[in-house]
Amino acid sequence: MNCKYSLDSYAWAEFFDGTEKGKQVKELIENEEIATSIITIAELSDKCAKEGRELRPFIEFIQSKAVIIPLNLEIATNAGKLKLELRKISKNISLADSIHFQTAKITSTIFVTGDPDFKDVKGILFLG
Repeated sequence: MNCKYSLDSYAWAEFFDGTEKGKQVKELIENEEIATSIITIAELSDKCAKEGRELRPFIEFIQSKAVIIPLNLEIATNAGKLKLELRKISKNISLADSIHFQTAKITSTIFVTGDPDFKDVKGILFLG
């Protein structure tokens, strides 16, 4: 895998919604090799269900543009410790957020998000 960036579900949602932050994501998708955690699919499934949107087109697009990284033992066992560390920066970091970030760490990719909970986290590409 030669991916440079790892997008979380926040980044994908911004892209699919066509926002200003989504334009930054579009540049990455068009010009870089990208990865995303399988947790992204679960979170987008939740978002689509809430909004009454069809999930399948989003999944197909992601599959065509990104390497989907499965949750594995290494990511899962490190996510809790990472969450604890991240909670020192933002008290609202969720376990899913930690899994996304841990996935980026394990794959040596740059984590991309616009989630305000990550605003003060160093070493990521924060959409803004």
